[in-house]
Amino acid sequence: MSSEAFQQQELVHIERMIAELERMPGRRRGLAAHNPVMQPEYWRKRIHALMKSPDATETVVRHAAALLEKLAEPADRSPGFR
Repeated sequence: MSSEAFQQQELVHIERMIAELERMPGRRRGLAAHNPVMQPEYWRKRIHALMKSPDATETVVRHAAALLEKLAEPADRSPGFR
């Protein structure tokens, strides 16, 4: 698997997890607070790591930037995280 294919696969996985965070009802957020993968910061760090990779292509960087924007949406539009 090429480096770009791996990075794209990672971004697709992260995108799915962001969607899960967005769907999480408020009552479950408290339980998720103890699980690092249910925190937006965990996913931000993974996205930044992909963006900083020396072999990150422009396509990967653009996709990653779009995911960072999604994580930055106001809580009222994305009730799953703050």
